[in-house]
Amino acid sequence: MKNTSTPISEIGRRMLAGLALLALAGCAELDGLGLAGGPVPPEATVTVSRSAVTISGPRGFCVDPSATKDRDGQAFVLLGNCAAITRSGAAPQPRIRALLTAAVRETEAIEVAEQAPLLEAFLRSDNGRAMLSRESDPATVDILESFQQGDVLYVHARDDSAGYAPGMSSDHWRAIFDLDGRVVSVAVLGFEANPLSRAEGLRAVREFAARIQRDNPAL
Repeated sequence: MKNTSTPISEIGRRMLAGLALLALAGCAELDGLGLAGGPVPPEATVTVSRSAVTISGPRGFCVDPSATKDRDGQAFVLLGNCAAITRSGAAPQPRIRALLTAAVRETEAIEVAEQAPLLEAFLRSDNGRAMLSRESDPATVDILESFQQGDVLYVHARDDSAGYAPGMSSDHWRAIFDLDGRVVSVAVLGFEANPLSRAEGLRAVREFAARIQRDNPAL
């Protein structure tokens, strides 16, 4: 029987290592909900990854400029309620209460659609779950479900790591796909006080991923 441990490890290293580190760096912003400290102009979109990838969220979600990081071929973007970010009740609000994140990393060209089964296997391994854990501890992460749809891999996970942002739910949805030599990982995080249903979380992450793919047709 062919041993797949090596390709799984290689795919995990190439596709997730940078994204995991980037996401963990961005999570520091979530400790304060990553929202701008005062009124700021609403930003529906932001262009990152050497001005090559446009990130925008569903209606009512705006980019938080104070939490956006973009350097050395890696980018992290946080999107929240436009009214909260702009401190304006007149700003549009999303239909769900959640935070959205997008991580982009330049890497060697990999087709997620073709490698999704190996990527799923890696995510369920100790090393994969450690990468998704805020404490780098696989015991804190439970992969609730994962599946491929088209060229996107969807992952529904729970991270019970200590120190998670106050009020945020440990349950989250993630979508992973590639854009011409860049791996993109987007996530939807709900709040404990008003948790998202499975249908709401999945619909939101699908819409977020589809919007990014639609806004970057040339990639």
